[in-house]
Amino acid sequence: MTGPAGVLIVVFDTNALLPLLVGATQRAQTLRQLWRARRFELYITPQSLVEVMRVLTYPKVRHNFQLTDADADEAIGTFKGRARVLPGLYEGVTAVRDDSSDNVFLAATLEAGADYLVTQDPHLQSLKYYHGTQIISLAQFVRLFVSA
Repeated sequence: MTGPAGVLIVVFDTNALLPLLVGATQRAQTLRQLWRARRFELYITPQSLVEVMRVLTYPKVRHNFQLTDADADEAIGTFKGRARVLPGLYEGVTAVRDDSSDNVFLAATLEAGADYLVTQDPHLQSLKYYHGTQIISLAQFVRLFVSA
C-alpha cells in the first residue's frame, strides 16, 4: 500500500479535497505544504475528477470558498497536474447506497491501493475501512503529520 520511500497513498473525497485545493485556513495551508513536500501522494481517477469539477460549479461552494471561474480552473489544473491519475478501471462499486457519488472515491481507493481515504462525509466515515483502506477525517489526516 504505502508507496516508495514510505510515502502514503491517499484518495481525498471532494469535501476534503476542496480545502486542500482552495481553502484559506491554517489546516488547508498545512495540507498544501505536506502535498508539495511529497509527504503523501494524492491519487485520482477520471470519475473522481469529474465529481470534483461538478462540485466546483455549485454556487454554494463558489460562495463559501470565494471562488471565481479562474480560481476553479486553477484548482483543477493543480489537481490534475500534481495528483497521480489512474485509468479508472474499477467501476460498479456500490458500498454506499445513500449517496452513489461517494462510490467513485471507494473505487479510486481500490485502484490506487490507498492507505487512506480522507473524507468529511458521514456515509463514507461510517465504513471506517474499505478493502484495507482506512477511512479518516481531514483532521485525523493532518494529525498523522502534525501533533496537536
